[in-house]
Amino acid sequence: MLKLVIFTLFVSACARPQDLDTNRVLPLSQELFNVSDIKFEQIEAKPAPEIVNNDASYGYAVDFSLPTSLSQMKCLKSANYAAIFVRAFTPSGSGAFDTNSVATIRNAYSAGLGIEVYMTPQPISSLQGYQQFDLLYNGLVNNGITVRSIWIQVTSPVNWSKTVTTNINFINSIISRAQQHGLSVGIYTSQYDWNQITGNWVTAGSNLMLWYWNVYGPGVTGETPATFADFRAFGSFKQPSVKQYAQVESLCNLVVNRDVYAVGIPAAAAAATKTDLTNSKNIVVGGVIRQ
Repeated sequence: MLKLVIFTLFVSACARPQDLDTNRVLPLSQELFNVSDIKFEQIEAKPAPEIVNNDASYGYAVDFSLPTSLSQMKCLKSANYAAIFVRAFTPSGSGAFDTNSVATIRNAYSAGLGIEVYMTPQPISSLQGYQQFDLLYNGLVNNGITVRSIWIQVTSPVNWSKTVTTNINFINSIISRAQQHGLSVGIYTSQYDWNQITGNWVTAGSNLMLWYWNVYGPGVTGETPATFADFRAFGSFKQPSVKQYAQVESLCNLVVNRDVYAVGIPAAAAAATKTDLTNSKNIVVGGVIRQ
């Protein structure tokens, strides 16, 4: 008897950069197949626990990708989250600027949240990595948003080339272009993803920031401790800047992933952001997280 399990995430604002492998189809013996026996299991995002921060060295953030409202951003602020990570580039088609990010960035700024942006590139595309970055960068700048840093999602090996060198060149193309604009660059990945996609690329550069994910599964029961205690060095990354410790949880009528980041510099970053805003009158994204 076959029980086909389908995980449905009830999402009002998309969950995380890291895609869950919940739609994989595993080969099954033919004699087990009986259409009348197909069952459906749904997993709904459960409310995220309240923040209990007993360690002043960490700040809390969330990440998501779909549209949000100002009231939702104010709710996050009231719930003691200091920053958000917003997707500004979608892998749909050949890859495109995520226009939803503009309103979310403006809402988050109005709510007093720190803002970081990430891109989920399309590695199998006619567009080179740097061209995809250009779409993101120009999309934000043309909407009056100053960019100070960018995070590149390097996860889900099945979506990448099977040739490590091709992947490294693609990622390096984005990094180089971003640095030409004077941006700080971070990578969102895990030890497994980085090894599978880049062959544990060790010369990526010591100036790259790391946002790593480590969860046991979606929801509250899949959380890992909101600290960096489980981090082990890999590739060129000797220490992390951000950890995603929870995925697919409900918060402020959004489905989000939850993150912790090292604090100590955000105050300086906020001061720099205020200076930038005074000079340019633009919203500034990036600079909340630093090495």
